[in-house]
Amino acid sequence: MRLVRSLAALSLLVLSLWTAPTQAQELMGLGLEADIPEDGAPLDVSVGIEISQISFVDQKSENYGAVVTIRASWTDPKLAYDRDEDSRKARIVKPDEFLDYASKRDTIPPGFIISNQQSNRWIHHAVIAITPDGEASYFESSSLTLQAPHFDFHKYPFDTQTFFFEIVSVFPNDVVTYSGDEAFSGLGDMLGEEEWVLNNPRLEVSTTTGISGQESDRVTLVFEGHRHTQYYMIRIFLPLLVLITVSWAAFFFDDYKKRAEIAGANLLVFVAFNWAVSADLPRLGYLTFVDFILQWVFVVTGAIIVFNMVLARMQLKGQGELAETLDYYVIRWVYPLGYAAIVGFAVVRYLLT
Repeated sequence: MRLVRSLAALSLLVLSLWTAPTQAQELMGLGLEADIPEDGAPLDVSVGIEISQISFVDQKSENYGAVVTIRASWTDPKLAYDRDEDSRKARIVKPDEFLDYASKRDTIPPGFIISNQQSNRWIHHAVIAITPDGEASYFESSSLTLQAPHFDFHKYPFDTQTFFFEIVSVFPNDVVTYSGDEAFSGLGDMLGEEEWVLNNPRLEVSTTTGISGQESDRVTLVFEGHRHTQYYMIRIFLPLLVLITVSWAAFFFDDYKKRAEIAGANLLVFVAFNWAVSADLPRLGYLTFVDFILQWVFVVTGAIIVFNMVLARMQLKGQGELAETLDYYVIRWVYPLGYAAIVGFAVVRYLLT
């Protein structure tokens, strides 16, 4: 019983964070003493999560900003009131008022935490509706920054990332259980996010170790996102294709030194591409798809410079015929087939696994 009462007081502290700081300090001192029978059935709370807006996706920090609506509903006979005393269909109270209301009736407010929250939660609106038969519904609209630690950039920029919004009960699941409100949950129609196409929302109910140290129920809204690849095709891959074609066309110059100069200029451009791409990503311990392509383009361009300098050296030594033969095979076969092999390997290694 002492443990359950302590958890009830902990729930009061969490719920008090919904209010202004001065009100929260007053509410923390109330000390909710809820008479919860240890052998009684747990309180079942239906939880729904709808993300109406995505304000940003910061892949470098691996987080995103969202405007979210949370809905929780439960039935507790201790919250019921006499219709003769109050003729309203429902009592509408603020969260701090509900704490006092629940405390006077020896029951618990089913508090929760957002486990992947990274910033202050700015609550725009929050109310609780209580009906005469003890049904309670909590509605909240808020904005916050959320952690997205499951990002995997191996297939970047053709990657699909998983986002989630995770609510965990303050109480162990022998006191409060969660169920998912599928009808209410999902993504809004106007998310306001241009870079990503977000879809496939689903609500998952599971358990985790809560802040009490015991198993607590968890409701997670999971959804996925992939990028508008046309942007990357136009801004990265099309310029790369043009530069690779220019490097290949330079082989038709008879002046080997001039070829090396053109390849050197292209080398600087590829370095700039590499820095531009890496600036959008965290410092990863692995290569992405586009990293692999850029690194090999960098290596091949460097090899072209060395190759042309070798041909120029051979020409000066009177080995012009051998230089022309090597040049012929590189122009016709090695260069185009080498790039085809690099791209093919990258597709198989990164995109098809």
